[in-house]
Amino acid sequence: MNKEPLNPITQQDIDDYARDGVVCLRQMFDAEWIAKMQEAARAVESDPEAYGQTGPSHGAMISVAHLWRKPGPFRDFVFNSPAGEIVGRVIGADNVQMFHDHLFRKPPLSPSIMQWHADHLWPFTGTMIPNLWVALSPVNKENGQIEFVAGYHKFCIETGSRFGPAGDGTFRFPDFQAERDNPGFPFRFVTWDLEPGDAVLFHVDIPHYSKGNDSDTLARTGLAMRMIGDDSYWCPREGLTPVPGVDVLAQPEGVHPAPSENLPLIWHRPDSEPRAFTPSRQEAA
Repeated sequence: MNKEPLNPITQQDIDDYARDGVVCLRQMFDAEWIAKMQEAARAVESDPEAYGQTGPSHGAMISVAHLWRKPGPFRDFVFNSPAGEIVGRVIGADNVQMFHDHLFRKPPLSPSIMQWHADHLWPFTGTMIPNLWVALSPVNKENGQIEFVAGYHKFCIETGSRFGPAGDGTFRFPDFQAERDNPGFPFRFVTWDLEPGDAVLFHVDIPHYSKGNDSDTLARTGLAMRMIGDDSYWCPREGLTPVPGVDVLAQPEGVHPAPSENLPLIWHRPDSEPRAFTPSRQEAA
């Protein structure tokens, strides 16, 4: 099983992510990893509560989080696969810490729709709070591929627009479905067909959506891995996603979380390479 990306992270990948807030990364994980994680996903489907915490979308599809917290294949994937390096090299981090994972499996003919949303509810601010969505099955238009509004994350960053407790409580997305046919809409809708071993990396602020699974035979299975890089800071607010084992409300606002058992360091840029992240003057002090 590969510990480094099967295919190198290119400057084009880095540039695309910076511009669009999302990038498709082809064949990052080898067949052994995928087979192991497919078997693990089937085990979760048979007894979800034994493996993690069911999410609000659990029901018409499998939605189980915090799988990496227990010994087994999901934890092994976090610490021994190239996931952390993939994320760090694309986002320009020198250090990557694990935060949260979430298995999604839409069975054939599942009506489960994930409406347009962004992952604003993590208890962090900053720019390095990405989501790596690893395909464990073929993914296509029929079985519920994820769509993104490329570049919209920049609007959110520049205007400080966040949903819920981390924002001012007034921010709402436009009706993206209505904007699809609007030639004056300044953003692009992007999506990709995926094969097992492909991954999509996307920014915490980018809107995304997936419809139900219309296939009679093909489930859509993906493992979302949420991580933090050097430019991420505690945002202690009521109502944000908890970090098990951490009193989020007691954390110092605006301070980068120190590596810990609950937010472990899973990748560090080799010391032989120049640093990619330049801290602000205040952080450097």
